[in-house]
Amino acid sequence: MNQRPDFPPHHIFEIAGTDHSGSLASQKLRAILWLAGAFWGMHALALWVADALDHHPHLGLAGAMRLLLTAIGLTLCYGIHVILQKLGTRSWRKKAPIVLFASLVSAELFAWCTYIGLSYVNAMPINLALSSSLFIRTLVTWTWFFLAWVGLYLAVQYSFEAREEERRSSRLRTMAQSAQLQALHYQINPHLLFNSFNSVSALILDGRAEEANVMVERLAAFFRVNLATNPAVDIGLAEEIALQTIYLEIEQTRYPDLAFKVDLPPALERAAVPAFLLQPLVENAIKHGAAGAPDSEEVSIAIAARAVDGRLRVVIENSCAAPSGRSEVCGTNTGLRNVRDRLVNRFGGTAVLTAERLGISRFRATVDLPLVLIA
Repeated sequence: MNQRPDFPPHHIFEIAGTDHSGSLASQKLRAILWLAGAFWGMHALALWVADALDHHPHLGLAGAMRLLLTAIGLTLCYGIHVILQKLGTRSWRKKAPIVLFASLVSAELFAWCTYIGLSYVNAMPINLALSSSLFIRTLVTWTWFFLAWVGLYLAVQYSFEAREEERRSSRLRTMAQSAQLQALHYQINPHLLFNSFNSVSALILDGRAEEANVMVERLAAFFRVNLATNPAVDIGLAEEIALQTIYLEIEQTRYPDLAFKVDLPPALERAAVPAFLLQPLVENAIKHGAAGAPDSEEVSIAIAARAVDGRLRVVIENSCAAPSGRSEVCGTNTGLRNVRDRLVNRFGGTAVLTAERLGISRFRATVDLPLVLIA
């Protein structure tokens, strides 16, 4: 008689790490602040160096004025930032005229602040009656200056929006993958429950009430763990095989000639596998092995795990009815397809399931996947 192994402590192998980098919104705000500071700081520093090379008689006062003008420029850029935030997701056909107008106004204000500030530093009289040509040249120069800042601002903003879209797409892919895993999981449960209730009913009708009671208790234990386990996470191979052992003990009540054995090296007990990955394969072994065998014939199922070239290989070998026609597999391929779908969802192309006949009365399913131990 096979002994049911005790469940090891439950550990979860997390598929995705936790992001500790902070929200993209705060990162974007910091990047914009650094951009504005660097943009205006470099401008003020370059002009102050020019003043120093010209041996400005009031270099300290000129430096202080440059800092004041930098603060004014930062304030005007912040105003453009607020306008862009208010415009939100409007099309650029609507945004462009507003941004251009805001840049023109900012350029005009900054040009007058610069003229008045430098006139004060240089002790020059302020002349408000400027020529039209000088007004246009000054306005164009500072307008392009503010538009250059807007271009850099938008480049930073779009880079963060692209990162946010990438994260959103990644979350949607993860949610879709999780939903598909749940669907595969729920496809297994009704089939198992239906078969198990049929077995209990058959035992009761045969007058084997005590065996039916044992089977119901085992069913309760199996489904308690089944419903409490998230199919989207990985569990230890020892825990996965322990679940299949309970299931096989349930089926032994129905098929007394069923014999099974488990070969699990201690070094692989903590190998990570998707929860209930082996369930469809074990169900196939029962359905197309024990259920299809003559009453006098003993049916065997063997589950073995090996580490091969740094990978985990789990083999389920079982008795199987002779092939019909050209079919080389037992049954309709539904269980095998479920396992392949889960492997693709979890591991992409780095995990495979192979199925083959061994002669006419044996069948083998082999799962080959990356070997990762749960801490």
